[in-house]
Amino acid sequence: MKNFEPVYQELENLLINKLPEYIEKINKEHYDGIILKAFENTTLDENCINAPSFIFNIEETDYSEKDRIIENTVFSISLEIKLQSHTENRIILLCRYLEAIEKTLSDNENWLECKIVNISANKIFIRIVF
Repeated sequence: MKNFEPVYQELENLLINKLPEYIEKINKEHYDGIILKAFENTTLDENCINAPSFIFNIEETDYSEKDRIIENTVFSISLEIKLQSHTENRIILLCRYLEAIEKTLSDNENWLECKIVNISANKIFIRIVF
């Protein structure tokens, strides 16, 4: 089983350093008065009380027999997006944050696969094959 640490470090780089660039691109692409703000998080494991922010969780690590043979480890993580409680256009904002996160994650070349596999309310589930 591969160590999660390099995956964690790359995720932190992408979600803390690169994601604000993609949020700005999404704002420019749509240019309709609905403005995404950059997340307030400064690290992945921070319990950020400001909004918008996200909560990062490791859901599970899978290392099936097939994965052992080809030396892959599958990590499932989640990001729970927290918006201000009285936010207008909540669904549109969540969709645009999802779009920015998806574009940010696709900017990585170190993983064999990284894709969003499920969305539940304001929680995004991501599968990473490393």
